[in-house]
Amino acid sequence: MHLTFANPSLLLGALAAVVPILIHFLSRRRVVRVAFSDLRFLEAVQAKQARSLDLRRLLLLLLRVLAILCVVAAVARPRISGLAAAPVGARSVLFVIDASASMQTQHKDGTRFAAALRSCAEMAGSLPEGSEIQVLLAGAAPEPLFASWLPAAGPVSEALAAATPTDGPCDLPAALRAAADWLVTARNSPLEVVLLSDLQQATSGRPQLEEAVHRLTAAGPAQLLVSQVGEEVINGGVRAVRSPLRAVRPGESLNLQAEVRLESREQAFLLELDGRRVAEAVATGAPGSIAVVDFGVTAPAAGRHRGQVSKASDRLPVDDVRPFVLDVRRRIGVLLVHGADRGAAGRGGWRYLAEALAPSGGERRDLFDVRSLSSERLVGGDLAEADVVCFVDPDPLGRQLLGDLLGWLAEGGNAVFFLGDPTLQSYLEQTLLPALGLPGRAEYRARPAEGRENVRLLAREHPVFRGLDDEALATLADVGWQRYFALEEGSARVLLAFTGESPALLEGRYGGGAFLLLPFHLQLAAGNLPVSPMFLPLVQRLVAYLAQRSGGEETVVVGQRPQVRLHGSQAEPGALADLATLVVQGPEEGQVTAAELSWQRDVPILRGPATRRRGFYTFVAGADTVGLVAAVPPAGEGDPRLETSAALRGLLAGAGLTQSADLGGVAAADFGRAVRGRDVSGWLFAAAVLLLALELFVGRGVARSSVPA
Repeated sequence: MHLTFANPSLLLGALAAVVPILIHFLSRRRVVRVAFSDLRFLEAVQAKQARSLDLRRLLLLLLRVLAILCVVAAVARPRISGLAAAPVGARSVLFVIDASASMQTQHKDGTRFAAALRSCAEMAGSLPEGSEIQVLLAGAAPEPLFASWLPAAGPVSEALAAATPTDGPCDLPAALRAAADWLVTARNSPLEVVLLSDLQQATSGRPQLEEAVHRLTAAGPAQLLVSQVGEEVINGGVRAVRSPLRAVRPGESLNLQAEVRLESREQAFLLELDGRRVAEAVATGAPGSIAVVDFGVTAPAAGRHRGQVSKASDRLPVDDVRPFVLDVRRRIGVLLVHGADRGAAGRGGWRYLAEALAPSGGERRDLFDVRSLSSERLVGGDLAEADVVCFVDPDPLGRQLLGDLLGWLAEGGNAVFFLGDPTLQSYLEQTLLPALGLPGRAEYRARPAEGRENVRLLAREHPVFRGLDDEALATLADVGWQRYFALEEGSARVLLAFTGESPALLEGRYGGGAFLLLPFHLQLAAGNLPVSPMFLPLVQRLVAYLAQRSGGEETVVVGQRPQVRLHGSQAEPGALADLATLVVQGPEEGQVTAAELSWQRDVPILRGPATRRRGFYTFVAGADTVGLVAAVPPAGEGDPRLETSAALRGLLAGAGLTQSADLGGVAAADFGRAVRGRDVSGWLFAAAVLLLALELFVGRGVARSSVPA
């Protein structure tokens, strides 16, 4: 509980309590000795009376001091409150209402969000006259409900009735940063920030929280009051859908997986594609546990398809259906960049790669559109025209061309490097590897035929290898290598490793793009991979994996902006001439918004506004659909576990926000009274009167005892 004073300067009057103490010591009687006859019994009685008299005088002193202190404290207008950090008067209260997906959880009296709105209205109505309020809906981005501070007696209930939650997360640091901006314009200080939330928080990490708290406390005095809404319930839901992270062709057999949370020990889940049920699976486990279900399907016709995994609806419908996009590619544009043919160095092996991607008369010739180009003829504009670029022992790239390559990768490009020409060792160590963020070490190794090395698979669940049976993987393990570069992985991921522990296949990230690096060439002098049955599926999977990344994000978390990259005829200037035709259609009926067009070098990017609802966002140019993105709620929003108020306030205290309190024991209608606190000055005046009356009574007894018998 807090004890505050409306006039704290008047507490200096407590110094008046020193006066009776001084009088007490200055007025003590002096002892006068008078010769008298031997009256021993009288002396004993007189000594006993003197001790009793001294105790009464000390009691009188204490009563007088306490009476003075009570009067001084009463004049200073004390108030007792467990919440407010300020004395009486009008308040400035900022209500932060959690608008995340989990606030749609159903309870007996409605959703958590509806309960938060009711509490907010009751709290605002209980505030003292002259108070002002603002309401922030805290989703992925905070949204103020009013254009400016509103009188607490204003039409709050009507405005709250129009508020709706989102299907996304609650960004608490963003809400605190917004609170700092409103604090600057508040009329009353300190600002009281009331958080109404189920405390299903995803707070973006400690650094963001500390920065937000610092900004709030720097803007002025503020106090956080936490009111937890709702209780823990076990909801079943679909947390994630794992579609193939590689381009697939029509008619291909696929294995789609879904990560689910179980509501009961045995639960059925359905898979739909384009509105048609195509598979069903049952997951078993303890209620509240996480399981993985598998769906076997056949890839439909080329194009982007709307899919969803669903279950029977429960108390949180938001996570009972999870949408996803299945991309079946019509064509994958591959630019194959190679150096000049030199047999001794292993050059010329690029032809094996070209034939594997587009075999003469092969069944996948219609999927990969391969264009071969020597590295001496390569220009930066060639990169933007391809989904994937394959470099097979290219000649050293000049500074300008290397810069174009790195810029293309950073903006979302994807490349495969086959590097095994020993004449490139110096270029690799000094230029290319450091440019890609890898350690600049490339030791060339050559072994006799009988000393060939094999490879070990280190990432069985990677999309490149997912779905391959044990026989296919054993065939890959039988391939032998004689010549290769021994590299260091640095921050890259090793997918395959030689038996000598050196990486045989590295996956790395560069900005928004990705690259795969294989440190060997494709002539038979390096190894027998080109004549292995695994060569064709391996290189096709490598390129298909990267191609899947080239179309932009197919899935975004609600609150993020969907985007697509345009390719081929979609990216031609004529198709983009009428910018008014570029729109994004949301999942809600009639939700059409203009799409924003930007360019990353020569690649046009379409972006939509931040999403608020789960579902599909379709990008349309004129009469053509050019992109499809699925927006999904955060997986953590369906977690039944809720944070405690004490834990959240402890986290904020660690970030620097020490002024906080829990509203858990305060009814919403009593919020204003709890904030104002209780004025105890009247009780102190009454205590002073009682003490003075008691002092008068004790004083009379002392006077009688002082009269000689």
